[in-house]
Amino acid sequence: MNKSFIYLPIILAIILIFSCKESSNPGAPPISTNRSRNGIFLHHSTGECIWGPNGSNTSVPQEVSTYNNSHGFTGNNAFNLSETWFPNNPGDNNEWERWHRIFENRDPGAVITPYYNSYGIIIIKSCFPSSAIESIGEPSDTLEPTLKTIYNYKWHWRHIINAMRTQPNIFFVIWTNAPLVEAETNPTEAALSRQFCIWAKDTLAQGLDPVFGQFPRNVYVFDFFRKLTDSNGFMLLQYATAYNDSHPNAAATQLVAPQLVQEIFNAYLSWK
Repeated sequence: MNKSFIYLPIILAIILIFSCKESSNPGAPPISTNRSRNGIFLHHSTGECIWGPNGSNTSVPQEVSTYNNSHGFTGNNAFNLSETWFPNNPGDNNEWERWHRIFENRDPGAVITPYYNSYGIIIIKSCFPSSAIESIGEPSDTLEPTLKTIYNYKWHWRHIINAMRTQPNIFFVIWTNAPLVEAETNPTEAALSRQFCIWAKDTLAQGLDPVFGQFPRNVYVFDFFRKLTDSNGFMLLQYATAYNDSHPNAAATQLVAPQLVQEIFNAYLSWK
C-alpha cells in the first residue's frame, strides 16, 4: 500500500485541529507579536460606552483598523487595542483614590502588575462619580483619601503618574474625569471638576505643576471631560444617554472614539 494513503488522514486531522483552534474566536482582534504596540483599555461602564459601537457608526476597534490602514501599519508594526472591565467586580469603584492604591500595589483586589508583562500600552480611566468633587480642599484631606476634593485628586494623580514613570517601557494613558449631566450634579461640583481637569491637561501634563515638575514622556493625558461638557462643566445633553443618565450615548462614541485612537497613537509615535 502507498504510504501516502496511510499518512494522509493523519495530516488532514492535524490541519483540522489547528484550523478549529484558529477559528474558535473569529471576532477577536489580531494580536501582534510586537508587545510594545499591544494595548489594553481598563474601564468600567463609561469606557465601555466609548469603546462602542454603542449605537454609533464606529467603535474603538474600527478606528484602530482605520489608523493602521492609513499609516500602512501591518504585522508587528500594527497597533492593537483590547479592553476589559477593571477592577473586574462590577460593584467595585474605579475612582482616583483606588487607582492611587492600585498603582502603589496596595489593593489586593485589583492587581495591575500582570498587565505590565503583556502590554506596551495601558489606558486607565475613572467613571463619572469622580466628577462629584465637593470642595477645593486642603493638605489635611490626604488623611482621608476618599474625600473628593481637588487637593486630594491632585495628590492621587501625582502618585499615580509617578508610579507610571517607574515603568519607562510602557506607554500609559490616563483620562480626565467623566462628566455628569446637570440633573446628577450641581454648579459647584461641575465647576470644580472642570477646574481639576484643566489643571490635569494644561498644567500637570505640560510640566508646569510646581509640586510634580517635569511630566514623564511615557504618559499621555486624554482630556475626555472637556470633549463632552459646556463652559460650566456640565455634560452636554446631546452626548448623554438621558437628562438624568450621564453614560455617553452614540453621539459621544461617534465623537470620542476616533479622537481617542488618533491622540493615543500619535502621542505614542512621538514618544517612540
